Amino acid sequence: MAHSPPPKFWYLPNHRDALQAHMHLLHKLGNAKTETNYHAYYQTLIKDGTADGATSNAYLTSSYVPFKIKCVIMKYRTGTLYNQKHAVLFKLSTSQTCLLCPPVDSALHILSGCQHTQIRNMIIERHNLACRMILEAISKTGSLL
Repeated sequence: MAHSPPPKFWYLPNHRDALQAHMHLLHKLGNAKTETNYHAYYQTLIKDGTADGATSNAYLTSSYVPFKIKCVIMKYRTGTLYNQKHAVLFKLSTSQTCLLCPPVDSALHILSGCQHTQIRNMIIERHNLACRMILEAISKTGSLL
C-alpha cells in the first residue's frame, strides 16, 4: 500500500503578509478587498448604529446554525455567492439571466427576488420560520430585547 508523502512545511517570517502571499499565490485567496461595496455598506451600517456588529455576527458562534448555512451567509455578505454574474465572469456562461426566471441573476435575486414557484415558496417558508422564531422569543421573554 502506497503512502502519500508528508506535507511540506516552511517558515513564514511574517504570519500576516507571508501567509497572505502564499495563499493568494497557490489558492487565489488572502487578498480581501476592503474597498468593495459590500464592505463599505456594512461599515456604514455599523458606524451609523443601524447594525450591531455583535448581533450581526452572532450566527458565527451559534450552535443552531449549521456550518453549511454559515458558509452561505459569509458568501452572501462578501459578494462571493455563486450566481450567473459569476458564471459569465468565469466564462462558464454567456448570459447573466436567472436560469429559472427572466431577471438578471444576483445574490439578492437568489435570496429574495426569484419568482420561480419553488424558489418563491422557499423564500416564503424562510420568512414564516423567522416570524415563528421571533414570536417564540417574545412569548418566552415578553420582549425582543
